[in-house]
Amino acid sequence: MGKTIHGLDMFHVAILTEDTYESLKYEKPERLPGAVNVSIDPKSESDSFYADNGTYDVTNSLGDIDVEIEVADLPLKLQEKIYNQKRENGVQFSSKNDQTAYIALGFRAKQSNSENYRYTWLLKGLPSLVGSEHKTDEASAERSVPKISIKFMPVDYGQNRWKATAEDGDSEFTNGKNWFNDVVFEGSVFTQASKKTTTDKS
Repeated sequence: MGKTIHGLDMFHVAILTEDTYESLKYEKPERLPGAVNVSIDPKSESDSFYADNGTYDVTNSLGDIDVEIEVADLPLKLQEKIYNQKRENGVQFSSKNDQTAYIALGFRAKQSNSENYRYTWLLKGLPSLVGSEHKTDEASAERSVPKISIKFMPVDYGQNRWKATAEDGDSEFTNGKNWFNDVVFEGSVFTQASKKTTTDKS
């Protein structure tokens, strides 16, 4: 029987601290509660080669990777880290000199007819600034849901990867609860994460 993917939870964000041809490093992932929606739109650019009076070959290359997430709230503490904002005496300030950090984004979605999940890490993205919209409460409160646009790209490290995915039910993939311990950019990262003691995050 085929399966479908539905639902969304366990948003995690990790700050990218180093990306070179030889090294890729992140801070420890942080949970971002209140996942509402995620949209991933990788653009593909095609180039046709013509011979013998027709299309002889087509090459595809990866273009922009546009991601938009909706979340119940983006806490100020996390905004401070992502956008490098300054805090003075409990007051957080945004400045034109703020330098946005590159981030990794992790999440999971449920597989139909089972307790299994499909897991994802997007490895290198630059978020846009977060807008806000507020209106007065009327008969019922209308919630404001932040939307964050993130431009993802391949990392410079190794094989220029941009996404990692795995799912429960694969004999080589066990203990998905450890998926969010570290950003998974190589299989060895998840192997090491699985050796750590974790609490149940389900």
